[in-house]
Amino acid sequence: MSENASMDEEELENLLENFFFKKNTELMSYSDSFESRMRDRFITYVKEIREAGTSEENNQILRNAKIIVKKKSRRAMDLVNVQAFIDRIELRSSDAEARTAVIKILKEEKNFKQIDENVDDGLITVKLPKMDLEKRFELADFIESKFKNYQKNVMMVKNQSMQQIRAGLQNEFIFGPDAAKASKEIEKIIAHYIKTAKLIFFVKHKSILRNQFKLTDEDDIILARKMSTVAHILD
Repeated sequence: MSENASMDEEELENLLENFFFKKNTELMSYSDSFESRMRDRFITYVKEIREAGTSEENNQILRNAKIIVKKKSRRAMDLVNVQAFIDRIELRSSDAEARTAVIKILKEEKNFKQIDENVDDGLITVKLPKMDLEKRFELADFIESKFKNYQKNVMMVKNQSMQQIRAGLQNEFIFGPDAAKASKEIEKIIAHYIKTAKLIFFVKHKSILRNQFKLTDEDDIILARKMSTVAHILD
Protein backbone atom coordinates (compact mmCIF):
# COMPACT_ATOMS: atom_id res chain seq x y z
CA MET A 1 0.00 0.00 0.00
CA SER A 2 1.10 3.57 -0.61
CA GLU A 3 2.72 5.37 2.29
CA ASN A 4 1.81 8.82 0.95
CA ALA A 5 -0.78 10.87 2.77
CA SER A 6 -2.01 12.34 -0.47
CA MET A 7 -4.21 10.67 -3.05
CA ASP A 8 -2.77 9.77 -6.40
CA GLU A 9 -3.71 12.07 -9.27
CA GLU A 10 -6.49 9.86 -10.62
CA GLU A 11 -8.15 9.52 -7.21
CA LEU A 12 -7.98 13.27 -6.66
CA GLU A 13 -9.45 13.99 -10.09
CA ASN A 14 -12.33 11.62 -9.35
CA LEU A 15 -12.93 13.38 -6.03
CA LEU A 16 -13.01 16.76 -7.76
CA GLU A 17 -15.07 15.69 -10.78
CA ASN A 18 -18.21 17.51 -9.60
CA PHE A 19 -16.25 20.71 -8.94
CA PHE A 20 -14.78 21.19 -12.40
CA PHE A 21 -16.31 23.86 -14.62
CA LYS A 22 -19.35 22.47 -16.42
CA LYS A 23 -20.01 23.87 -19.87
CA ASN A 24 -23.61 24.12 -21.05
CA THR A 25 -22.54 24.64 -24.66
CA GLU A 26 -19.38 24.03 -26.65
CA LEU A 27 -16.65 26.43 -25.55
CA MET A 28 -14.61 28.49 -27.98
CA SER A 29 -11.20 26.93 -28.59
CA TYR A 30 -9.42 29.71 -26.65
CA SER A 31 -11.65 29.35 -23.59
CA ASP A 32 -11.65 25.54 -23.81
CA SER A 33 -7.85 25.58 -23.67
CA PHE A 34 -8.03 28.04 -20.77
CA GLU A 35 -10.42 25.76 -18.84
CA SER A 36 -8.07 22.81 -19.26
CA ARG A 37 -5.19 24.82 -17.79
CA MET A 38 -7.42 26.08 -14.97
CA ARG A 39 -8.48 22.54 -14.16
CA ASP A 40 -4.84 21.42 -13.85
CA ARG A 41 -4.00 24.32 -11.56
CA PHE A 42 -7.11 23.72 -9.46
CA ILE A 43 -6.13 20.08 -8.93
CA THR A 44 -2.62 21.15 -7.87
CA TYR A 45 -4.05 23.76 -5.50
CA VAL A 46 -6.38 21.26 -3.82
CA LYS A 47 -3.52 18.78 -3.46
CA GLU A 48 -1.39 21.42 -1.73
CA ILE A 49 -4.23 22.48 0.59
CA ARG A 50 -4.99 18.87 1.51
CA GLU A 51 -1.36 18.18 2.37
CA ALA A 52 -0.65 21.44 4.22
CA GLY A 53 -0.13 20.84 7.91
CA THR A 54 0.53 17.13 7.58
CA SER A 55 3.95 16.14 8.83
CA GLU A 56 6.14 14.17 6.44
CA GLU A 57 7.62 12.53 9.53
CA ASN A 58 4.18 11.23 10.47
CA ASN A 59 3.53 10.05 6.92
CA GLN A 60 6.73 8.02 7.15
CA ILE A 61 6.11 6.76 10.66
CA LEU A 62 6.35 3.09 9.66
CA ARG A 63 9.18 3.53 7.18
CA ASN A 64 11.62 0.61 7.50
CA ALA A 65 9.44 -0.97 10.22
CA LYS A 66 9.18 -4.76 10.13
CA ILE A 67 6.28 -6.77 11.53
CA ILE A 68 5.60 -10.49 11.88
CA VAL A 69 2.50 -11.64 10.03
CA LYS A 70 1.69 -15.32 9.60
CA LYS A 71 5.11 -16.13 11.06
CA LYS A 72 6.90 -14.17 8.34
CA SER A 73 8.76 -10.87 8.57
CA ARG A 74 7.09 -8.25 6.40
CA ARG A 75 7.55 -4.54 5.67
CA ALA A 76 4.80 -2.79 7.58
CA MET A 77 4.17 -0.41 4.68
CA ASP A 78 3.34 -3.35 2.41
CA LEU A 79 0.30 -4.09 4.56
CA VAL A 80 -0.62 -0.73 6.10
CA ASN A 81 -1.64 2.57 4.54
CA VAL A 82 -0.62 5.68 6.49
CA GLN A 83 -2.30 9.07 6.18
CA ALA A 84 -1.29 12.02 8.37
CA PHE A 85 -3.64 14.87 9.22
CA ILE A 86 -3.25 17.98 11.36
CA ASP A 87 -4.71 16.34 14.47
CA ARG A 88 -4.27 12.62 13.86
CA ILE A 89 -2.62 9.80 11.96
CA GLU A 90 -4.81 7.16 10.35
CA LEU A 91 -3.42 3.71 9.57
CA ARG A 92 -5.53 1.26 7.59
CA SER A 93 -5.11 -2.45 7.01
CA SER A 94 -7.49 -5.33 6.37
CA ASP A 95 -5.06 -7.66 8.16
CA ALA A 96 -5.88 -7.89 11.88
CA GLU A 97 -2.49 -9.40 12.72
CA ALA A 98 -0.73 -6.53 10.96
CA ARG A 99 -2.80 -3.97 12.88
CA THR A 100 -1.95 -5.63 16.20
CA ALA A 101 1.76 -5.55 15.35
CA VAL A 102 1.58 -1.92 14.26
CA ILE A 103 -0.24 -0.86 17.44
CA LYS A 104 2.59 -2.43 19.43
CA ILE A 105 5.16 -0.39 17.46
CA LEU A 106 3.16 2.81 17.94
CA LYS A 107 2.97 2.30 21.69
CA GLU A 108 6.37 0.83 22.50
CA GLU A 109 8.65 2.44 19.91
CA LYS A 110 6.86 5.65 18.95
CA ASN A 111 5.49 6.38 22.44
CA PHE A 112 2.01 7.38 21.33
CA LYS A 113 -0.54 7.31 24.13
CA GLN A 114 -3.91 7.88 22.45
CA ILE A 115 -4.48 5.03 20.01
CA ASP A 116 -7.88 3.70 18.98
CA GLU A 117 -8.72 0.75 16.74
CA ASN A 118 -11.89 0.34 14.70
CA VAL A 119 -11.89 -3.34 13.83
CA ASP A 120 -14.84 -3.13 11.44
CA ASP A 121 -13.13 -0.46 9.32
CA GLY A 122 -9.62 -1.87 9.71
CA LEU A 123 -8.60 1.53 11.05
CA ILE A 124 -6.09 2.61 13.68
CA THR A 125 -6.31 6.26 14.75
CA VAL A 126 -3.47 7.98 16.59
CA LYS A 127 -4.50 11.28 18.18
CA LEU A 128 -1.74 13.89 17.96
CA PRO A 129 -0.99 16.57 20.57
CA LYS A 130 -2.82 19.84 19.96
CA MET A 131 -0.96 22.65 18.21
CA ASP A 132 -0.59 25.79 20.26
CA LEU A 133 -2.27 28.97 19.01
CA GLU A 134 0.93 30.42 17.57
CA LYS A 135 1.50 27.35 15.39
CA ARG A 136 -2.13 27.42 14.30
CA PHE A 137 -1.80 31.02 13.13
CA GLU A 138 1.45 30.19 11.32
CA LEU A 139 -0.24 27.34 9.48
CA ALA A 140 -3.29 29.51 8.75
CA ASP A 141 -1.01 32.16 7.21
CA PHE A 142 0.65 29.47 5.10
CA ILE A 143 -2.74 28.28 3.83
CA GLU A 144 -3.72 31.85 2.98
CA SER A 145 -0.51 32.29 0.99
CA LYS A 146 -1.39 29.17 -1.01
CA PHE A 147 -4.78 30.63 -1.92
CA LYS A 148 -3.26 33.98 -2.88
CA ASN A 149 -0.67 32.24 -5.05
CA TYR A 150 -3.46 30.30 -6.73
CA GLN A 151 -5.26 33.55 -7.52
CA LYS A 152 -2.05 34.97 -9.01
CA ASN A 153 -1.62 31.86 -11.16
CA VAL A 154 -5.19 32.19 -12.42
CA MET A 155 -4.61 35.82 -13.41
CA MET A 156 -1.32 34.93 -15.09
CA VAL A 157 -3.00 32.28 -17.24
CA LYS A 158 -5.85 34.70 -17.99
CA ASN A 159 -3.39 37.33 -19.22
CA GLN A 160 -1.71 34.76 -21.46
CA SER A 161 -5.05 33.68 -22.92
CA MET A 162 -6.16 37.27 -23.53
CA GLN A 163 -2.87 37.96 -25.32
CA GLN A 164 -3.56 34.95 -27.55
CA ILE A 165 -7.05 36.25 -28.33
CA ARG A 166 -5.68 39.71 -29.20
CA ALA A 167 -3.05 38.13 -31.44
CA GLY A 168 -5.78 36.05 -33.08
CA LEU A 169 -7.76 39.20 -33.80
CA GLN A 170 -4.76 40.95 -35.32
CA ASN A 171 -3.99 37.97 -37.54
CA GLU A 172 -7.67 37.40 -38.36
CA PHE A 173 -7.69 33.90 -36.87
CA ILE A 174 -10.68 35.00 -34.80
CA PHE A 175 -13.20 37.80 -35.30
CA GLY A 176 -14.71 40.31 -32.90
CA PRO A 177 -17.91 38.50 -31.86
CA ASP A 178 -16.09 35.22 -31.25
CA ALA A 179 -13.32 37.00 -29.33
CA ALA A 180 -15.93 38.65 -27.11
CA LYS A 181 -17.63 35.29 -26.54
CA ALA A 182 -14.33 33.61 -25.63
CA SER A 183 -13.49 36.44 -23.20
CA LYS A 184 -16.86 36.09 -21.46
CA GLU A 185 -16.41 32.33 -21.19
CA ILE A 186 -12.97 32.84 -19.63
CA GLU A 187 -14.45 35.19 -17.02
CA LYS A 188 -17.10 32.59 -16.13
CA ILE A 189 -14.44 29.90 -15.77
CA ILE A 190 -12.34 32.14 -13.52
CA ALA A 191 -15.32 33.00 -11.32
CA HIS A 192 -16.16 29.32 -10.91
CA TYR A 193 -12.67 28.15 -9.92
CA ILE A 194 -11.87 31.13 -7.69
CA LYS A 195 -15.15 30.71 -5.80
CA THR A 196 -14.59 26.97 -5.31
CA ALA A 197 -10.94 27.47 -4.32
CA LYS A 198 -11.97 30.12 -1.78
CA LEU A 199 -14.54 27.78 -0.22
CA ILE A 200 -11.89 25.09 0.16
CA PHE A 201 -9.57 27.69 1.69
CA PHE A 202 -12.29 28.68 4.19
CA VAL A 203 -12.83 25.05 5.23
CA LYS A 204 -9.11 24.46 5.79
CA HIS A 205 -8.71 27.79 7.58
CA LYS A 206 -11.58 27.01 9.93
CA SER A 207 -10.26 23.52 10.68
CA ILE A 208 -6.98 25.12 11.79
CA LEU A 209 -8.20 28.23 13.62
CA ARG A 210 -11.43 26.75 15.00
CA ASN A 211 -13.15 29.40 17.14
CA GLN A 212 -10.56 31.97 16.00
CA PHE A 213 -11.87 31.70 12.43
CA LYS A 214 -13.70 34.89 11.49
CA LEU A 215 -14.85 36.53 8.26
CA THR A 216 -15.62 40.23 7.94
CA ASP A 217 -16.30 40.74 4.24
CA GLU A 218 -20.05 40.42 3.57
CA ASP A 219 -19.54 38.54 0.29
CA ASP A 220 -17.22 36.08 2.05
CA ILE A 221 -19.74 35.54 4.84
CA ILE A 222 -22.44 34.74 2.27
CA LEU A 223 -20.11 32.44 0.33
CA ALA A 224 -19.03 30.65 3.51
CA ARG A 225 -22.58 29.35 3.94
CA LYS A 226 -21.69 26.84 1.22
CA MET A 227 -18.60 25.49 2.99
CA SER A 228 -20.36 22.19 3.68
CA THR A 229 -20.54 21.51 -0.07
CA VAL A 230 -16.74 21.17 -0.31
CA ALA A 231 -15.79 20.02 3.19
CA HIS A 232 -15.45 16.36 2.16
CA ILE A 233 -12.66 17.31 -0.27
CA LEU A 234 -10.34 17.79 2.71
CA ASP A 235 -11.37 14.64 4.61
